[in-house]
Amino acid sequence: MKSNKLDLHKNTISEFHNDLMVYYDLVKEKQGNHKGEFAEAVRHLVIPKLALPEELIEDRTILRDEENGKPRNWGTKKAWRDYMVLKGYNTENTKMYYVDHNNLPQDLLTVLHTLPIKNPIFSVNVQPPGSVVPAHEDTWRIWRDKYPELAKEYTFEDTVFYIVFLTPQETGHSFQCGPTNIKWRPGDVIQMPYYTKHATANAGFTNKVVVQCLGIKK
Repeated sequence: MKSNKLDLHKNTISEFHNDLMVYYDLVKEKQGNHKGEFAEAVRHLVIPKLALPEELIEDRTILRDEENGKPRNWGTKKAWRDYMVLKGYNTENTKMYYVDHNNLPQDLLTVLHTLPIKNPIFSVNVQPPGSVVPAHEDTWRIWRDKYPELAKEYTFEDTVFYIVFLTPQETGHSFQCGPTNIKWRPGDVIQMPYYTKHATANAGFTNKVVVQCLGIKK
């Protein structure tokens, strides 16, 4: 199948990972046809006190040069990476830290599993002061890596995408979905379509912490 005939409603997540630049082109069409807000507040969760041991926190800097001690392979996202660098983004201004699903505290997982989501990946993202995440659309790489066989069955249209905010929003903390600037308090949950262009920044003085929740619609 030629990449220019890929269809977000028919082709699987796995198929799109063979040509992610086609994915980016198609989601831009979805954004242009979208009506209304890109994010919806769906519920509020009572979040347990969060304790993340330092040894479990991994470096997930957006434009990091290495992954698992080796030069990072950007694969079909290289054009995206080159564009970000051209615009001035680098390893210093895109710092991000991450706690994998398998390392999350059980009490937090218990709360997150109340969301209407199948085959989830819950990952905690810790954004330090002075860091940004450039405007982007998620490609579900982390989810595909955990569920490679399911990624061969499901399309992006089958997916559901939540963000759970764990820390208070101080001045300088931002999370933008399309043109909408989100306001939140700890425990707030928003849902957005997989094709949403979103960006975050931390111009404050404390870490901004969220849970990214990727999975399949129930």
